[in-house]
Amino acid sequence: MLTESLIVLLPSLLLFSISATLTPGPNNILLAYSGANFGVKNTLAHIFGIRFGMTCIHIVMLLGLGTLFERFPQLHQLLTLLACSYMVYLAIKIVKSKNGQAKNQTQPMTFVQAALFQLINPKSWAMLLTLVTALTLPGNEYWSSAIFGIIVFNLATLPCSFFWVLIGCYMKRFLDNHTRLKQFNIVMAVLLLLTIPLILW
Repeated sequence: MLTESLIVLLPSLLLFSISATLTPGPNNILLAYSGANFGVKNTLAHIFGIRFGMTCIHIVMLLGLGTLFERFPQLHQLLTLLACSYMVYLAIKIVKSKNGQAKNQTQPMTFVQAALFQLINPKSWAMLLTLVTALTLPGNEYWSSAIFGIIVFNLATLPCSFFWVLIGCYMKRFLDNHTRLKQFNIVMAVLLLLTIPLILW
């Protein structure tokens, strides 16, 4: 049963969850790319992999392991380095991807790949750290607000993920030949690379 304090917390949770998830980031760029190249159905594993990976990190942070970043800043630096390196790899993979039924066609991200990607996605860590610290209640209501935060975050952000996939699907209408699809993939790769300076900053 929702307490008065949780009801008061709900607008802040919703506003933060939606605004943080709708803004461009590695997950959203990859979802738009996947929507344009593989469609909604083949991107479902990617979507739910993101949700599963972020929920696992969310729970780990709530259990107190998020303080590792504060105690060991080198861990944060390592995470950032891994994230940037992997995003460069993904950008190259996107540029080299082929449309149609080519033998070496790039496949959509799997559930496991999407979940594991959250481990090195700094935007995911930043969002979840805010949820764990600024959007939980102190004292006896900590765990009730924490669990409430997990539920609200997932319910609010799932439609946001589909929004980015649908953007990609909509763009596919204009990508009716190999050249345009290739150009779109290059733009997606460049946008993914442009998130790197934001991460480093």
